[in-house]
Amino acid sequence: MSFESEESLSAVPDNIWTRLMLSVAQKRKEILAKNFNEALKASAMEKQEENLRKGGTIWEAVCKADEATFKNLIKENPSNVDVRGPIGECPIHMLFLYGTETHLNMARYLITNFPHTLTQTYNQPVN
Repeated sequence: MSFESEESLSAVPDNIWTRLMLSVAQKRKEILAKNFNEALKASAMEKQEENLRKGGTIWEAVCKADEATFKNLIKENPSNVDVRGPIGECPIHMLFLYGTETHLNMARYLITNFPHTLTQTYNQPVN
């Protein structure tokens, strides 16, 4: 073997090793990013659960299907129909997700009195 051939052979393992290390690093980066995104989602879901249990909020009224409190909160502050939760949800979304007869009556009230709630998208940025 010539000197030139030995050089090119010794460069191959370094090249393979480099590619392997880059591949592992890229995979690790992807896994970390996925885990980070899942943690953010979990955190937002936990915040959503907390909101549903906070007393005296539109979210609690929606969760408990408390129609009287729901209507009173909206009468006191009409902007409650536009409030966003931690994952971008609005009260109208949660009412339809729960889907009981009482929830649907509450949704009907919202749609009748605040028709713009029909066009609220779930994925809007959280304020």
